[in-house]
Amino acid sequence: MSTKIYQKIIFGLVIIGVMSIIAPDVLAENCPSLTTVNGISITFVGGLADMGGDTQASVWFEYGITSGNYSQKTEETALTQTGKYCITVSNLQPCTTYYYRAAMRNKAGPSYGAEQSRTTACSTSTPKVLGAATGVSTGLTDNILVDSFFLPVVFALILAWLFKSHLIKWEEWLDEKEREYGKFKSEKLLKLKIAQIKVRENK
Repeated sequence: MSTKIYQKIIFGLVIIGVMSIIAPDVLAENCPSLTTVNGISITFVGGLADMGGDTQASVWFEYGITSGNYSQKTEETALTQTGKYCITVSNLQPCTTYYYRAAMRNKAGPSYGAEQSRTTACSTSTPKVLGAATGVSTGLTDNILVDSFFLPVVFALILAWLFKSHLIKWEEWLDEKEREYGKFKSEKLLKLKIAQIKVRENK
């Protein structure tokens, strides 16, 4: 094969790779059947029915939180054939209804689809799953080094200082408990001896 053919093959592979990185969600095979909500992300789904006689058309979505007022839009993507396409928008406001419409433009100018709406999820917290990693914090801070090493060492040092400074009267408490136990044991032995004496007298 000639050098030019190799160059064309390499150029084609580069174009395919770039397109797959830039707009992987636009391809029809990666799109859901309908516009879907996933937490605070929305995958807008549209369809290009007619190229209007052109070989290429730009498609995008316009959206906002007020009906008829599309304050934001997705990036425009070029399509070379009719069919379904989709674009995902993330980091939206939770528990919010978004109004959107599909849009396309060719040499004749832009055209728009009918207005639709979807509502994002009201809760964005990650549920706790036993045995799996979650986004729920399991310590006092979100730093594993601080939670598993630094804080336990600090607590241990504080506790040792309290014992040493006698602010916590640990020894006195132990002595008191030992005296109470000795008194309880003596009373129990005394009661046992009294019971034995009574048994002998009854015999």
